[in-house]
Amino acid sequence: MKTINALTLLLPLFAFQGAKAQSQVYGGTGIRYSVGIETGLATGYLAKKYEAPLGVSVQAEFPITERILYASVNTGFNNIFVSGNYSRLVDDLQLVPVKAGLKYFYRSNLYLQSEIGFSFLLNKTNCVEGKKAAFVYAPQAGMIFYLHNNNYIDAGLRYESNGKFYHCDHTNNFVGFRIAWGFSL
Repeated sequence: MKTINALTLLLPLFAFQGAKAQSQVYGGTGIRYSVGIETGLATGYLAKKYEAPLGVSVQAEFPITERILYASVNTGFNNIFVSGNYSRLVDDLQLVPVKAGLKYFYRSNLYLQSEIGFSFLLNKTNCVEGKKAAFVYAPQAGMIFYLHNNNYIDAGLRYESNGKFYHCDHTNNFVGFRIAWGFSL
């Protein structure tokens, strides 16, 4: 519900920025970098024991076709907080995702991004011994808010799915929101 309220507040801003950015051309044509914070809501089976992820990420984007298609690499740290009812039974999930993908701009400031990779589990919860890494995929849609020079704000909404870490575990899915400051050199 909190995500829906936040999206309702952001939609008019997206519409205004979309109209403004139609005539604006991004000046950077080289490698783009961004540093962001992430949050979201656990979904599916993960939502039974966990509440929300909070984390940081860094991303680099390499142009394939100028201003339209970029290859991306992304890493960071996510802590998925355990809900109060389960705090004595399991620990927070601490993950380091390492992903690569493609970012396609279908408008000068609107994009679709898809990433795949691996999430590495930094801590063990009270469960059956399992893997320390799991496959992850994350489709995302977002918007660039252009600032002066080659700086911008990147806001994206994604669905992230991590494979199983433990035998008694299901996939670890969440809806995430990333807001990042970006720049090119």
